[in-house]
Parts: sequence; C-alpha cells; structure tokens
Amino acid sequence: MALAGMDFTILDMEHGVFDLGTLEACVRSVEAAGAVPLVRIPGMNASAAQWALDVGGHGLVVPQLRNAADAQSVVAMAKFAPLGHRGYNPFTRAANYANPPDNRIGKLNNEFSLTCVIVESESALDDLDAICATPHLDVVYMGIYDLAVALGCEGNTRHPRIVNIVEKAIGRIRASGKAAGMMVRNDTDMRRALELGANFLVYGVDSFVIRQATADAVTSFQRISADMTSAPVRKPT
Repeated sequence: MALAGMDFTILDMEHGVFDLGTLEACVRSVEAAGAVPLVRIPGMNASAAQWALDVGGHGLVVPQLRNAADAQSVVAMAKFAPLGHRGYNPFTRAANYANPPDNRIGKLNNEFSLTCVIVESESALDDLDAICATPHLDVVYMGIYDLAVALGCEGNTRHPRIVNIVEKAIGRIRASGKAAGMMVRNDTDMRRALELGANFLVYGVDSFVIRQATADAVTSFQRISADMTSAPVRKPT
C-alpha cells in the first residue's frame, strides 16, 4: 500500500488483527516505503496509545469519541507533560533506542505525533464544534459507517441524511482550523471530498481492495469463458 504512493497508511488495532510485533513490523514497512504510519487504536485506550507511539507510529487515530472531553483525553494520551500524560521512555524504537538527552528530538517531540479523532456517534456529532476547538488536535474525521448505524440509517453510508451531515461537518471542521477527514472509494468521491474542502482522505480498506480486485478477475474470467463457450466452432478448411 505504501509503495503504491499513499501518503499515509492507517494500521487498524480496533478491527484489525495486530499484536505489538506485527504492528511494529508494519510501522517499519510503511516508513521504509516512504509513507507515514498512523495507528488506529481500539477506542479511548491509553495503553494502546502508548504502545503505538513507542513502536514508532507517527500518530494516533482514535475511534469511539463521545464528546470534547474525550478529544482532550486523546491529546493527553499522545503528548508528554505538560500537554499530556504519555509515559516517557528514551529506550524505545520511537527514541531510536538511543537515550537522547531530552524529549525534544525526533519522534519524542510533542509536535511530532499527529492526533486524529473519529466522529461516529450522535453525541460526538452534537459536540462537534467543541471537539474542533480542542488544542493540539490535528484532524477530525467523519466516521460514516458507525454514523450510518447510530443515526438509524441501517449502515447505508449513501443515505441522504448521512451525506448531508458529512457535507456540512467538513465545512465546520475546516473553518475551525483542523484538517477534515472522510472516506473516499472512487473518483467521484475524491472529487466531491476535495470540493467540500476535506484534506485527509482515506481510500478504502486493504481487505476490500484485495477482495474487489479478485472478484473483478473472477468476473472477467467468467465473461471470457462464456464468450468462448457461446462462440461458434470454426472447422478447419
């Protein structure tokens, strides 16, 4: 994924199957390919945030946000004192195992790690402006899948209500000075997202991309096979 030219890759500890060993390996792989590894931790989990940053992740993507107080907690999990309560260990991969003289260097600098929260509940949506006002929060991402369930749209992310909410929210997020995130799945989505002002675009999910590419190959084979079966047999002259 990173070698394909993506700016960043989100490594998902919420729905994915990462343990710390595979997480660190994937962080290394994404970095080696020249992209930014971000880690989606399983909810408001300070331990997972610590692990993700200690193995060298460039930032946190945090789901299950309820309100602005949670957004403040996300920042606190990602930052050292006085901005937060992240545990400091200068012997981790994030510190290059080097015991640097202070925590203002490289990935240990409080300005380094990206902080992103996912608005995917009705309570978070109601508190959107306060969330956007959270100091040191970088990205507010609209989680359309959970929103489509939470708001009674039965998971239909194309429901007019969900589309309308996201379109209005993107403008509010950008007006606050934060980056605005949303999912895009095709050229039409990309164009519309950019028109709205979204500037943190997440393209699909790896498992779906692989499945879809395989399904397309199967469909092509079935079509070609059917064409050849129905074609008249040419007798040699």
